[in-house]
Amino acid sequence: MITNAGRELVRRLTATSNTPLLPFVPKWIKVIFLFLMVCQAPSWPFLWHLRVWYYPLRAYYLAYTKGHMAYWKNWRKEYVEAGGLKDMRVKVWRRALLDDCDYNMHLSNSCYAKNSDAAKMKFCIDSFAPCFVTGLHMALGASHWKYMKEIPMGSQYLMETRVGSWGDKWIHVVTEFVIFPKGGKRKGGKKAPVSEKEQIIPNLSLPPSGTDTPSSSATSAKGHTVPQTPEEVVRRLTAATRSAKPRADGGVVACIAVTDYCFKQGRITIPPRIAFYLSLLSENPDNRAAALKILNSKDKGAAFAKGGWKDAVDADQIGRDVGLGPDGTQDWANEGRFAMQAVDENLALF
Repeated sequence: MITNAGRELVRRLTATSNTPLLPFVPKWIKVIFLFLMVCQAPSWPFLWHLRVWYYPLRAYYLAYTKGHMAYWKNWRKEYVEAGGLKDMRVKVWRRALLDDCDYNMHLSNSCYAKNSDAAKMKFCIDSFAPCFVTGLHMALGASHWKYMKEIPMGSQYLMETRVGSWGDKWIHVVTEFVIFPKGGKRKGGKKAPVSEKEQIIPNLSLPPSGTDTPSSSATSAKGHTVPQTPEEVVRRLTAATRSAKPRADGGVVACIAVTDYCFKQGRITIPPRIAFYLSLLSENPDNRAAALKILNSKDKGAAFAKGGWKDAVDADQIGRDVGLGPDGTQDWANEGRFAMQAVDENLALF
């Protein structure tokens, strides 16, 4: 009986008859169903996967067709033109459509995370593509969200992603959700250079001991204290954003996300600086040439990534010349790192 029903359905679909499909269903119900399907089209099954995996698949295709050397050369050129690790801003545009909005006609909080996955994937490919040939991957550890302004239904918004800081295990990736009020500039505008006070992970402090764990009374030479609670970090985060100079493109930051990732080789955690080194991010041409030699080795650098780097004479200095600020140091990243460590430690109390 089921087989006969299936055959009848196939016959209806392939027939040239004017007899409508499912004639027992009222036409107005079919119209509503079709309307809802069209409105929900961006959230159809597997479309999220296509948006996220487009960037690594495209990178794999280019590396396969052009060859790794040609691809890495062009990739490195684009990386330098983007400002390097400190100043790179990876931008992805989206629009708040019906499928992503709640009953208040605003972008649903859950959709910030869903839609930013593609932006973060693009950032990872644009920033660290060469290191993935070794078998490295990036694992998600945590996400911290601060919502400051709603994104109305129908509004186009920008997801701008950059690196905020990193330590011996975690790399903290910052994503801003930016909307543009009527009369404001859009894609043609460029954001002004980011100064020390304009960092989204604000200018906090380094613990005087130089360790990874700030003490409760830690202060820096500049007189700033390390925040000791998540509430304090969020307060400073919001204050730094609202007190910063207006964006040159006229945009307004609606939400900030800080996402914690770590680099993994199987079950082994790789320090971010080693991944930076294998990504050809070193400012020293000799270091880049040495890293390139490792990537072109028989195992494509897998053994080096798993722990072979520890046997290097300068193991403690590998990757230390990546993402340097105007002062020639990584202090800008270290301050954000200690701030995020304070958040994690205090959240553990719950």
